[in-house]
Amino acid sequence: MILQDFQDTILQLNAQEIIGHISINRASLKLMFINLDVNRGNTDLANQILVLLSTMQLDDQTEGSEEIQFLFKELGFYFKRANILASVMNCSNHIGENIFKNRLRAWMHHRQYRDAESHCRLFGKYLEKLSSAITDGVEDYENDVLRDLYTYHVQTAALLEGKGKIAALHTFEELFEDPDLLQQYPILEIYQQNRQQFTAEIAIEDEVKKIYEPSIFTEALFNNKFLDYLRNHPRTEWHEILLGYDQYTVRKKIINFGQAHFDDLYGHLTSNDIVKLYCYFNMRKHYYSSLYLFERFNHIARFHGTNGRIKFIDVGCGPATSGIALVDHLYSDSGELVSFDYFGVDYYGSMREEAEYMMQNSAYNDQGTTFYLADLAELGYELLDNANSIYINTCYLFASDSLNENKLAEDVMHIRKSKPDVPCYLLFQNSTDPAKNVKYNNFKRLLRYVEPPIFSTTARVSYNNRRSSMFGPTHEDVYFEILELT
Repeated sequence: MILQDFQDTILQLNAQEIIGHISINRASLKLMFINLDVNRGNTDLANQILVLLSTMQLDDQTEGSEEIQFLFKELGFYFKRANILASVMNCSNHIGENIFKNRLRAWMHHRQYRDAESHCRLFGKYLEKLSSAITDGVEDYENDVLRDLYTYHVQTAALLEGKGKIAALHTFEELFEDPDLLQQYPILEIYQQNRQQFTAEIAIEDEVKKIYEPSIFTEALFNNKFLDYLRNHPRTEWHEILLGYDQYTVRKKIINFGQAHFDDLYGHLTSNDIVKLYCYFNMRKHYYSSLYLFERFNHIARFHGTNGRIKFIDVGCGPATSGIALVDHLYSDSGELVSFDYFGVDYYGSMREEAEYMMQNSAYNDQGTTFYLADLAELGYELLDNANSIYINTCYLFASDSLNENKLAEDVMHIRKSKPDVPCYLLFQNSTDPAKNVKYNNFKRLLRYVEPPIFSTTARVSYNNRRSSMFGPTHEDVYFEILELT
């Protein structure tokens, strides 16, 4: 849907029909506003819609409906991006008392300052208004508010410096350290405690040559989730025959070297049996390569346990291979329970079920923060609220013959545009075989990604599947990249 089509449609509808239209098309309308570029044409159309709503003289019940409030909110935040004060004010006047209205009020407050010095004189008032936008008692938008404060901080400092108001600039900066303000407005203290989220430089850690093996946590996890089942099955003759089939048959015919249709059955095997065989033969090597990536890109650990939530979107998640690796990495780093928002995306229901099963473990604190989707397009963008960072993980995804990289690029950019002020990264790992990376290179072209990756390497990942093994390691050559999506 495009804005012109939406405007053409609602011009022909009455208020109740508009509500019905928004209700049916809300997801596509949300996507439309996410992708709405700020330009003269879109601004004119948005203003025409706003005028139309105003002339309809909506009664309180109609104006207060969820659908009409959604429309005023989306228009208001578009006009905020467009920096059009009068239109933001118009939208705000029609939004009920809620945290979105309060965010707009805080922005309007400092946009109405008459002189540069007002940023110093009225700073406390701005903090008061901003503080009212943190939570409504149910939803928590604290990290979004911190980003508003950071944007205001940076823009105002640049404004004062640009106007040559050096004394005012020093005063303004000192206000962020003022003891009275820090005590009166907790948001300011939280901002100071979490400023590294906004200012931390991306660093790639040096490679540490080692042989990977399961941690104590993952050794117990793998035994509990699939190894004990395979080992103790009546059709198993450990470890040459698994669930009644020899290793060659399992690798080639049943899991098809990791490219099987995992919801299908095979002989007496259920789809869950087939997924557990995949875990035995394929999952663990990808777990080790994911650990390698997280150790090199330890930037992700800096956001864990800070304000807001890590959003880890695992596309082609399989049995939560990279999700478990991230849990293990963070748990080993801190020794404390790990919590981040995990989105497991996989076409196969059997894989999603196993991912959910794997994420139920002793190291991950699930606070209703795991979500399982068949398609990335199903992700509800409101679930990205309060994000402090977003990671779109693609572990051997691009080796899939069935992958539609055009659609993936579109879905990824929708996510990027939905939270433009939150750092967002694409994590990639795949075979070093150039033929397996044709889709990935095409995907980057579709993203119009022209900057050098912040990390790109091929590495040999060596591992043993047993702790303290006396046998030589297995080796896997892996191509890694990390893209910063802007």
